[in-house]
This record gives sequence, C-alpha cells and structure tokens, in this order.
Amino acid sequence: MSKSKRVLLIGWDAADWKVVHKLMDEGKMPTVQRLVDNGTIGNMATLHPPLSPMLWTSIATGKRPYKHGIYGFTEPTPDKMSVQPMTNVSRRSKALWNILNQNDMKSLIVGWWPSHPAEPINGVMVSDFFCKVPRKPGDPFKLMSNSIHPESLTEVLNKMRVHPSQLAPQHVLPFVPNAAKINQDQDSRLSGLMRTICECVSLHRAGTTLLQTQEWDFAAIYYDAIDHFCHGYMRFHPPQQSHITDEDFEIYSNVVTYAYIYHDMMLAKVLEAAGEDVTVILMSDHGFHPDHLRPKSIPSEPAGPAIEHRNLGIFIASGDGIKKDHVINGANLLDVAPTVLTMFGLPFGEDMDGRPLLDIFEDEIQPETIPSWEDVEGDDGQHSGDRQLDPAQSKETMEQLIALGYIDRPDKDSTVAVANCERELDYNLARAFMDGDRYGDAIPLLVKLYNENPIEFRFGLQLANCFQAMDRTADLETLVADLNERWRIAQGVAKTKLRHIAKITKERRIQFRELKKMDEENEESGKDLPKLAQYDMRGRPLLYSPAEATALRKIRAVAKGNPQVLDFLSATIAASKGEFENAIEFMEKAEASKSENPMYHVQLGNFYLGLERPDDALRAFGRVLEIDDLNPSALLGLCRSNILLGKPKKAAEYGQQAIGLKYHFPVGHFYLGEAQAMLKQFDAAIGSFETALAQNPNFIEAHHRLAELYRTKANQPQIADEHVYAAKQLVNEVSEYQEEIETIKLEPVDQEEFESQLPKFDTENSADFVRCIGQPKALMQHLETQPEVNEKEIVIVTGLPRSGTSMMMQMLTAGGLEPYIDDTRKADQSNPKGYYESEKVKKLAYQNNFISSCEGKVVKIVAPLISYLPQNLKYKIVLMNRDVDEIVRSQNAMLEALNRTGGNITDEKFKQIFLGQLVSFRQLMRLNNISYCEISYRDAVANPADTIAKVNEFLGMGLNAESMAEAIDPSLYRQKGKS
Repeated sequence: MSKSKRVLLIGWDAADWKVVHKLMDEGKMPTVQRLVDNGTIGNMATLHPPLSPMLWTSIATGKRPYKHGIYGFTEPTPDKMSVQPMTNVSRRSKALWNILNQNDMKSLIVGWWPSHPAEPINGVMVSDFFCKVPRKPGDPFKLMSNSIHPESLTEVLNKMRVHPSQLAPQHVLPFVPNAAKINQDQDSRLSGLMRTICECVSLHRAGTTLLQTQEWDFAAIYYDAIDHFCHGYMRFHPPQQSHITDEDFEIYSNVVTYAYIYHDMMLAKVLEAAGEDVTVILMSDHGFHPDHLRPKSIPSEPAGPAIEHRNLGIFIASGDGIKKDHVINGANLLDVAPTVLTMFGLPFGEDMDGRPLLDIFEDEIQPETIPSWEDVEGDDGQHSGDRQLDPAQSKETMEQLIALGYIDRPDKDSTVAVANCERELDYNLARAFMDGDRYGDAIPLLVKLYNENPIEFRFGLQLANCFQAMDRTADLETLVADLNERWRIAQGVAKTKLRHIAKITKERRIQFRELKKMDEENEESGKDLPKLAQYDMRGRPLLYSPAEATALRKIRAVAKGNPQVLDFLSATIAASKGEFENAIEFMEKAEASKSENPMYHVQLGNFYLGLERPDDALRAFGRVLEIDDLNPSALLGLCRSNILLGKPKKAAEYGQQAIGLKYHFPVGHFYLGEAQAMLKQFDAAIGSFETALAQNPNFIEAHHRLAELYRTKANQPQIADEHVYAAKQLVNEVSEYQEEIETIKLEPVDQEEFESQLPKFDTENSADFVRCIGQPKALMQHLETQPEVNEKEIVIVTGLPRSGTSMMMQMLTAGGLEPYIDDTRKADQSNPKGYYESEKVKKLAYQNNFISSCEGKVVKIVAPLISYLPQNLKYKIVLMNRDVDEIVRSQNAMLEALNRTGGNITDEKFKQIFLGQLVSFRQLMRLNNISYCEISYRDAVANPADTIAKVNEFLGMGLNAESMAEAIDPSLYRQKGKS
C-alpha cells in the first residue's frame, strides 16, 4: 500500500451494528452501505469504563486512560475551588494531530471530546464547546472563547451554529411525527431533542465547510448525537418494552431510527465535501443496546447511564488500498491511532497500547515503530501547562452532562463538590487499571474509596474483583465479611428512612387528590386558573421534587442490597478453601435469583469451571448467549468447558469466535492455544500463546506452555529455556510482591456514619414539587381574590416593527393591564402617544432574568426576540400583523423623520426578512406549544369592537372594552395599503 494522501476519521458516538445492519437491509442507510460494500468492516471493542471522554482520547492517542490522563467527564478547577467539564489541558499524551503537527501535516479537528480549549495546531481545531446550545431558549447563544483555532475563522464558523428557534417543523417532525400530541407543560423531552439536533447540525456544518475550504492531510469529525438520542429515546425504540407506555411509544419510537438515517444523510455530505483520494474510517467508541438487553432502570450512581452501552461499536475503513467487502476480527479502539499513523507511513509508538489493523490493507505492510512519540521534540501544537477554562463558559456543558445523567449536580459546597469529583476520577482510574490487567495498581485506590465512602458499595465490589483476579483469598474473605456487615447496617438505616418517606408520600397522595378535585371544580366552573395537581412526563402524580427523587432512588438502592453478589463471592471463597459443599450451597442460593444479567451467568460458569464441572458451566455460558449472543467471555467459557470435556474442535471454534469479538483478550488466546495443541496444531498453538504473552507480559502459564512446545514440538530448546527462565523470574517477582503486600485494613463503620452518609430527604424546601402542596385551601383563597389577572402569566405584545404593537400596548393598558415600561424612549411624531417600551427588552438575547418581574403585566417585545424568553414562565402572546408593504413604508417614513438611513438594504429585501421573521415566530409557537392571538392592525382600526372582543376572549381577563376602544386613534394609520 502506498502512503495515503489524506485520511478522514469520522466518529459516531454509540453507533451500533445491530441498528445499522437492520437499516441497511431496509435500504435506509445507503451511504454507509456504499462504504461497507467498498471497504472493510468489523466490530470495535471498547474499553472500561465506557465513558466517552476517556474513550475518544484513547482513540486519538492509542493509549489507555492511565497513560493519557483523561479519567472522566469533569475535573476540579486548577485552584481546586470548583468543578468544570473535562478539558484537553489534562491530557498527558500526544494525540494524532500533535504527532502529525511534528511531521509538517495539516489537521482539521471538529468537535472531538474533549478538545476545549482549541489547540494551536497546524491546521484548524473546532472544540467540543463550539456547538453548545443554551438549555433555556432565552439564554445567550454566545460562541465560547477559545473554541476555534485559528481565531481568524471565528466569524465564518459562528454563522454555522444553529439555535433551536431556527428549527422549522420539517426539521423536527421526522424524529417525532406525533409532536403535536406532546403536552409540553409536562414533557420537556422535545426541547432536549431540538438542542441535540442543533448541536449536531452546527458541528456538521462547520465540518463540511472546513473540509471544502481548508487544506488538510488528516481530518477528524466527531458526532455525539447518536449517543444523546439513544440515552434519551432508546427506551422507546421498537420493540416496545413492557414498562413503556403506549403513549410514549407512539410519540418517541421513531427518534433513534431517524437519528441513524439522518447521520447517513450527513455522512453523504461529509464524503462529498472531502472529495476524492481520501481514506475514510467511520467508527464508534462503543455500541448501545437496542433490544432486550436494554436495562429497565439506570443505577443510582454517577455515570450510571453507561449501563446502556454495549461493548462492541462499529468500524468501517474504505479507500485506496483498503480491502473491499472484507470483515476483520478483533479490532479495538486502541488500534485506531496506530492504524492512522501507518496509513501516513509513520511509525507508531511502542508505548501505545494498540497496534495497526494490518488486515484491512490490500498489500502486506511492515509497519515501523518508535519508542515513544512523547520523546520527539519540536512543535506539536499542544497547550502550555498554564491554560485554564473560563468558569462561566463551563456552566452549560455541566448542565448538559447533568441532564444526560453522566454526573450528579455538584454540591453547593464547593469543597464537597471537588471531593466528589476527585472520588469519581479515582474510581474511573481504578477501573481503567483493571481493564488493563493492572489490578495491583487499582487496589490502593479502591481500598481508599471503600473506606471513605461507606454507602458506595460499588467500590467494595470492584475491590472484590481485584482480589479474585489476583487470588488474594484472605483479603477477599475479609472484604466480603465487611461488606456483609456494612450492608446489614446500611439496609437497616435505609429501611427506616423509607418508612418515614412512606408516611410523607401517603400524606402527599391525599393532598394531591384534593388538588386534582379542585382542578376539576375550576374547570367545570369555567375559571381560568393554574392547574394545581402536577404530573411527571409519564402522566403520574408528581409527589417529589427532583432532589427528593434522586435521594429516594439512592436510599432504595441501599435498602435493596445485593445479596446475590455476596452469595457468589462467598461461594468463590469457600471453593478456594476446598469447602466445596458450602461453595455449591452459596452458588445455588445466588443462582435462585434467575438474574438476567449476562455477567452474573459468566461468573457462575467460571465458578463451575473452577470446580471442574464442565456440564454445569456449559449451561451457565449457554444462558449468557441466550441473553447476549455476542458475549466474548461466554464464548471463552464454552471454549474452556469443551477443553475439559475433551472436545478440542468445538473448543477451538468457540475460542476463535471469542477473540474475533475481543482481540485484546490474553486469556482468550491462551485457551485457544490449549485447544489447538490438543488438535496437534502446534504452530498455531505457539502463535496463540505468543499473542497471549504479548498482550500480558506477566502471563506465567503462557511461558510454561511455550517452553513445553518449543522443547517437545518445535525442537528449539534455547527458546524453551528462555521461557523457563522468564517464568521463574515472574514467579520470584510475584512471591516478592506477595510478601510485600499487607493485608488490607478496612475501617469500621457504625450506624451513625451510615445515617450521615445516606442522602437526606429534605422536606423543608420541597413545596415546589407540586404547586403549594399542603396548603391548597390557602392557595385557592389567594387566587379567588384576584380573578382578573393570572399572576403566573405574562402578556406579551409582539410583531414586526411598525406593525401596531404600540397601539395594542396602549389598548391593553387602558383596559386595566399594568405595562412593563420605562421612560427612556419618548413619544415623537411617529408615535405621538408613546412607544410603551422598556430598554431592558432590547438586551433580551443576553439577559432575560428580568422577565419574571413582568408577571401579571403586559410587555412589548419585537418578534425576532421572542425566542429568547425564559422557558419556565407562562405567556399569552398577542401578535400584531400588518401588510408588509405598509410596514416598509412606515419604517422609511420614520427613518426620514429622524433624519436617518436604513443602510443599503432594499425595500424588497426588507420584505423578505420581515416575512421570514413571521414564519419563524409561528413555527416557534407551534413547536413550544405556546398559545397566541393574531390581530390585524387594519382590522383593529376599522372594527375596534370585534378586535377588543377577540383579545378579551383570548386573555380571559375581563378588560375594560370601552377604555380600550378610546385608545385607538384612526388618524395615526398613515401608511395605508390598498384595501
């Protein structure tokens, strides 16, 4: 293969073959189909924990997290005073673009996670902060500083960003065809979907623009939208799960399907923009369960949504020199960076954890290596160590991570927030060590976490996994005894709390029924009053505040415990001590739960293998494949079971399947080698044992088997002696290490400490969970004293400039509504009765918190600014409509009176702009389910009585019609059009 001219790497976070293959078969992803037909495909094995910032950094560096330094979604600020989203400043390894920078190549990086602040590379970088949309429509849509390098591209790229107010129904309805059925007072999911669409489109537009306008050798564009769509809507994806309501399924079942179709459409545009002579890699960092493996609930812990991820993502490579219509096995996301470097004819680092995917190339390649790119000097385009993130800029990104469930809302106490953040980073680092078979490095971190966080049993369970892997039975026994005692005490405390919460819940249900009855009485009497009884997105009574609901989930989780895991661990301990009857008793007790968790059955099968009960093991591993037919651990278990049963041919078949799904699987290669040796395929067996050893240099058993085969079958005694010597050295090192290891010290925890550690169910500030619950009568009395004005609604008069908005303001004020105005803009000949405006409204796009002070009042806001209104308030909007030719003439007359000009825009252009603003306004109202009343300026002047009646009926406030009519002055209707 000749050196690639250009390489385009496209990342689709969470894309899964299970969905892609189905849609390709239906002809709905033709662009991906073309890549598949003209290239090489395969599964892409992920790392653990499967958290996107960690994974995409491993993809870009070819290194595991404990080498590259990115351990999670957030990190403490440099001053340790608060928490911020993870930045690339924390990355300790060079990414692909830094290596290419040192080889005089231009890179184009768009949206990579994390890539903020943008690095000063040779080329262009658009950071992951570039596309962030504010969570509330009225919040400022500012481009975050340092999100684009070079800064000279800021103006052109800023125009690529899309705000939800710019979306039309045709942009949203393909995802949610039944959007009109959504009650957006109760269901905020549509606005979240719109934000995801906008962020995706913003990055896509920036990427395609740069591909066409910039010089580049390497381009990487990252799309996170599939992951967001899946976390939000995969639960509604067909087939319908039993716990999903018919209404939710009908409304949201199309979201994930169309998300994939939409990505295929964007992919076509990306490939077109990239042009010819490009090698393309399309991949995901992990998959996402789309079928019966979808969890019914999310664990009540940080990054809990990762349980929805699948271990296998997608991989496609296509281009000159890439095999056509070919399938590779065993690809791992660590292999991407070495493969890209090989495509450019550059050596990959020996300190990288991945290796080039050589099987994708048509020609045989002998890649070169370099000890480490970290030691190569020269400009690599990385940040200096003193770069910091603007705290104000991280707020929206933090909110998005909270909304997705990846992080809990940081504690108001900054000290606690930082401590919690550091705790999660240490936990993720420990799991990364475990994923790299470095259990010894994980243990100190987990012991510390377990001692400091008594109710976080996940730390103890991961610690148990480490002790199992290292055969530290004494420590495992100590830990399991401690876990049993801790869980016993914690469950007692949690159950006491639940009994207390049950009493509160009972009282609230009674109050809720009273509120609901009042709502029904109000509706029957025709009173236009706010609904008192509130419901959640699934239509259930809303009895808890968000903080209470979070606390309740955690308390329930502790109260439930996990006896199955403890029984399994007890069985493991008993078996290791030779107490087989006790071991079987514990295991049968654990098995009685009939768990649907595949990993439980994998552990069960491994237990039976340890007891040399291969038939029972086959049953357990077979159960795994019934649940998940692509589970490499189960396939390895079947391989081992068949070895014990003396069936090497079957064993080898299962072993090949296991490493085909997960190539970085040293124990998988080892047992495949055992099966091959039984089949007398000695060369193949040696190759498998060598691979196992290469992946795990501390694999003593692999040295022993290689020594035996080299001596007896390959007639190479010198190599055999080398393996014997290496095995002895490792045994000595292990012995010395075991002697140095102290038995773990677990700190005792009493009931008081558990009580302090369990989350509080704070009822003092929970009146907001349902509108004034607990005092409905007092609320009703308050409302009945002021029936004319709904205190929770804001009346807005809007329209295009010179469309009669001032006249409507005068009418409503005369009728009895209080106007929200100031005296800044004085009456003049264009508006002799006054403009009835507030200067604050002009700054609505940047500061909208003043709007809450307009409750019960009427405020004038020009139509283009309506999209910046806060979402959490109630509005009734009066839209003034006027013939656009009249508006243009009136505006020109006003400019002439002020002795000003309107710039170089023609009247025709003005008309197009104005008409477009009206279309956008109406679309915004429909998408956000906001009621509005459209009033013709001409009709208001010609037929004031009918207009006033229409407005009064819409507002329902009984305004004084006679006074409103007196506010209309027909003589001010000066720029009349043809009648």
